[in-house]
Amino acid sequence: MELENFIERLSSKDPVPGGGAASALVAIVGGALDSMVSALTSGKKGYEQNQERIAQIGEEASRLKRELEDLMRDDETAFNAISATWKLPKGTDDEKEKRSKMLQDALKHAIQPPWKIAEKALEVMDLSAELIRIGNKNAVTDAGCGLIFGFAAAEGALLNVAINIDAITDAKFAEEERAKVRDLHTKLEMKRSKGMSLLQGSLKAPPF
Repeated sequence: MELENFIERLSSKDPVPGGGAASALVAIVGGALDSMVSALTSGKKGYEQNQERIAQIGEEASRLKRELEDLMRDDETAFNAISATWKLPKGTDDEKEKRSKMLQDALKHAIQPPWKIAEKALEVMDLSAELIRIGNKNAVTDAGCGLIFGFAAAEGALLNVAINIDAITDAKFAEEERAKVRDLHTKLEMKRSKGMSLLQGSLKAPPF
């Protein structure tokens, strides 16, 4: 991923990349901080008992980076599929019916990449919270930033799920997906709160 090119495209009037891909990028940044804290803890005196897990966290953060980069592309592809249906002919009843079905199929597909982005961002949060607990104490706020970035990324991805759900006419499917959004949002809030409590307990003078 060429970051400068991505930011330029994100800044333009083109609808893609948009919030989904940007959320994935934020999660990548959070995971990169997890990688950094893992590296800063590796081989350090005083952290001997957790060295195996620290190495695993570094590997997991690298895996998440690769998966999130793929999801950035998937999110863009999914939106382009929706855009393509808008250009289909709608002069006859048959054309309208075909166009509507293809649009609904594309919308249901389009919620999958941001869903996965939110789930990967949640994994970033889990790694960050663990590093707050067992990682290098001199880098504890870096792990805290990873936690916050993972949270923001997941919330942003869920917003992109929600707007596509709004356009889905299958009421049962839409309500099931909304329930999943609410459940994941609750889980995110709990993990953020727990992680921040751990972080503040590691600081002599918590800022908030």
